[in-house]
Amino acid sequence: MKSQPTTTLESQAKAHLEDEFPDEHATAVRVVWWDEGGHLREVVRAAADQIGVGFSEAERFPLELRRTAAKEPESPHVWYIPEAKTVEDSEEGLIERDWFRDIRETGGEIELTIEQLTAELYEVNPWDIYDVERGTESDRETAANVIKNQFASGGIPRYGDLIGEIITKGEGQILEHLLEGGWPEIDKDDETIARVQKSLKDRHVAPADSAETPEEIEDVVWKWAVARWLVAEGIDVDAFPEGYGNVGSTLGDINPLKRIVDTRQSTRLAKRYLSESYWEGVIGAYDDAWELAACPVDGALDAALWDAWLESLEEEEYTKCIERANERQRALEVYPDDIPWTTLWKQAEQVAKLKSRFTAWEERPKSFDPFDQYSAQDDGTWKIDYGVLELEITGEPEQDRLLNSHPATGTLPELRSELLETRYLNYLEEMSKAVISSFSTGSPLAGKDAAYEWWTDNENELATGETVALFLIDALRLDLARELANRLREDYSITEDTRVSTLPSETKFGMAALTPGRAHRFRIKLRNGKLSVERGGQRLDNKGNRVKVLEREGWDVPEDSDSGWQRNQVAYYDKDIDDIGENELDNPESHFTDYIDELYDLITEELENGNRDRIYVVTDHGFVLLPKGTTMESISSYNGDGEVKYRRIAGDDIEDAGTGVRVTGQTPGTEYLNTSVRLLAKPRQYNSKSGLTDARYYHGGILPQECMLNFLRVEKE
Repeated sequence: MKSQPTTTLESQAKAHLEDEFPDEHATAVRVVWWDEGGHLREVVRAAADQIGVGFSEAERFPLELRRTAAKEPESPHVWYIPEAKTVEDSEEGLIERDWFRDIRETGGEIELTIEQLTAELYEVNPWDIYDVERGTESDRETAANVIKNQFASGGIPRYGDLIGEIITKGEGQILEHLLEGGWPEIDKDDETIARVQKSLKDRHVAPADSAETPEEIEDVVWKWAVARWLVAEGIDVDAFPEGYGNVGSTLGDINPLKRIVDTRQSTRLAKRYLSESYWEGVIGAYDDAWELAACPVDGALDAALWDAWLESLEEEEYTKCIERANERQRALEVYPDDIPWTTLWKQAEQVAKLKSRFTAWEERPKSFDPFDQYSAQDDGTWKIDYGVLELEITGEPEQDRLLNSHPATGTLPELRSELLETRYLNYLEEMSKAVISSFSTGSPLAGKDAAYEWWTDNENELATGETVALFLIDALRLDLARELANRLREDYSITEDTRVSTLPSETKFGMAALTPGRAHRFRIKLRNGKLSVERGGQRLDNKGNRVKVLEREGWDVPEDSDSGWQRNQVAYYDKDIDDIGENELDNPESHFTDYIDELYDLITEELENGNRDRIYVVTDHGFVLLPKGTTMESISSYNGDGEVKYRRIAGDDIEDAGTGVRVTGQTPGTEYLNTSVRLLAKPRQYNSKSGLTDARYYHGGILPQECMLNFLRVEKE
C-alpha cells in the first residue's frame, strides 16, 4: 500500500490511454473505455486532452458510437462508455458485450471504474476504496464524488484521509467528523466499524480498539479529545487511563478538538462538551481548577470552576471573582454568545461587581450628601442601579436544561435573590433615610446645578446658528445616560453635566424646564388646585405649548426619528423609556438597555450623515424600578385642597410635619416653587389618593434615582 501516491487520477488515466494507443496514432485509431457507474467521465476526457486525442461518449447506448464515428475527424479518439462491459441478464446470466473486437485489434479497450483506478494509485484492492457489491448506488455515487473532490482540492490525498472522507461521505476526516457530528452519517455495519477503528488507531486514539459499537466509539473519541485538551492546559498525562492522555510523537495535531471548536462557533459543540461531565475525577484531583480555565470543554471543569469561584466570593475576594468570571467568558468566546454557560459567567461577574458595590455602600461614612454619593462620576452608587439592570437582563441561566447538573443551579438563584431583592431594597431604603436626614439638617440642593437653568447656561451656544440637534429624552435615568456617554466616548468628544431635576420629578415640569427662556422667569404654582408650570407667563403644561416656544425660537420639532430633520436646529422629543416603565412591559430592564442602543444609533447617524456640529442629550427626570414582587405601603395622611400624585402632594396648606420631604420657594435649589410640595423619599411608599396602586416603576419623588440627571454634549473629535 502507498500511503501518499505521487500520481493523480488524470495522470493514471493518461498512462492507461498511452499504453493502449499505438506509438504513432496519427490515423483514426480508437480506444474504448468501459466505466461502470460513469464516474470517470471528466477524468478520462481530461486525460485524452493531455495526449491530444479526441473524446466521444455513448450517451444512450454503446453501439451509437459506431454510428457517430463517421462524423468524427480522421484522428485518434477515445470512445467512453459509462457502463459495465459485462452485464447480468435475468435469463442468460452474465453477458459480455464484446462489441468492439475490431477496435481492440487496431487500438485498445480498457475496463476501469473510479474505484479500480484509485486502488491502482494506492496499491490496494478496489473494495478497500469502496465495496461496490456491498454499497448502494447512491452511496457509490457519493463516494465517487468524494474521491474526485479530494483529488481536485489542490493535492493528492493521503490514503487514510481519503478513506476517512469516503466513510464520512465527504463530511471530513473520521476523527474530526466524530468530534463534531458524531456517528449519524456513517454506516454502522461491522466492516465500516472496523475501518473507523483502524483510522482512529492511525490517529493515536488507542482506546477506540476496545469499543464495539458506534455509540461506544463516539464516547471514547469524545473523552480522548477532551483529555487531550486538558493535558494541553496542564494536567499530567498520567492522570488519565492509558491511551487517553498520551499521543504518538508522529502526530502533528495533538489537540484536534481545539481546532474544531475554535473555528465552528457552534452551539451544538457547546452542548456536547459542556453539558456532559467527562473527567470529573481527574479534574477534582487537580490542585487548582482555575489553572485550566482556558479550556472550554468538559462540564466537570465548569462545575469545578464555579465551586472555586463561589469560595472566593464567600471570602469577599470580589476583584478576584470579577477577573476570573471575565477569564472564563473569554475562554467561552469560541461558542455563540447565547449559550447558558456564557450567560452564567456573565452573571457571575455582575454578582461580584454588585456585591463589591453594596459592600462599599454599606461601609459609607455616617455623614454624606446622598445626591452627590449617588451621582459621583467614578464611584457613585448609580453603578449599583445599573448593575441591578444588567443582572436582571441576564435572566435565569440555571433554568436551562443543559445546566441541570451544574452546581450553579442551586447557588445562583440565592445570590440573585440576595442582591436584587434584599440588598437592593435595603440600599434604596437607606438612601431614602439619608435624603430625609440631609433635608432635616441642611440644604442638600443648594449650590447644585439645576435643570431649569440649563437653557440659560447654554444660551450662547444654542444661539450660534450651528447645525445642532437637541434630544429631549423622557426618563433618561442618570445611569442610562452614563452608559450612553461611555459608548459615545469611544468615537466622539463628550461633556457630561450633572444637574438636579425640576421638582416634582415629573414629565410636565421637567420638560417645561428645558424650553427656551431665562431661568429666573421659570415658575411652578398652583392653578385651580393643580400644579402648573410657566416661564415668563407662558403656560408650558402640555407638549403643544412647549413645541410652540421652541418653534418660535427657530427650532424644528419632528414628530418621529424618520422625518423632519432637515433644518439646522432640531429639537426631538422621545418618551419611549417612560412608556416602557408606565405600561409595565415584561422585562423592562432589557427594553431600557435596548433603547440606549437605539438612541446611540440615532445620535451617530445624525453626527455622521446629518452633519450635525453638536448634539445635546437632556432629560426631565429619572425613575425607580423596584425589585419584582415588592410590597408597597400606601400613605393617606393628607386631607387638604392641594393636588395628590403617586409620589408627591402639592398645596399651600402642606405642613412641615409629615412623610417625606417638604420643599418650597424658600428651599435652596427650588426657588421656582410658588407653593409647597411634599415629596416621598421612601422607596416603597406612595400616596393612596393618587388613584394609582402598586407600581415597580415610578418617579415624582425625591430619591436621587428620580431627580439626579446627567446631560450630554456630543461632538466629533
